[in-house]
Amino acid sequence: MFNDMHGLTRERRARLTYLAEQCQPLAAREDGMELVQQFLRDQGASVIDSIAVTRELLGAGPGSLGEAKGIVLTSASRVTELHEHQRFVEQVEQGF
Repeated sequence: MFNDMHGLTRERRARLTYLAEQCQPLAAREDGMELVQQFLRDQGASVIDSIAVTRELLGAGPGSLGEAKGIVLTSASRVTELHEHQRFVEQVEQGF
């Protein structure tokens, strides 16, 4: 897992793999991706790591990165992060 992600330390690759393995049964459920996002948030996974894990669960194929980003950032579990991202973008556009 995560062999196509360059620059990962052995420890981070192991953590992402562990998280993905823990999420696989959740992802198979009807409301799986929301359960996955809740689990990842509860485990303290960053937004970036959550996107990486979600991408892996989607099969890591073409288009999976954009789809994973959308899933993570629109998850009810990540509302705070989405608002922070939007506020940051607005500040950048306004020149701080």
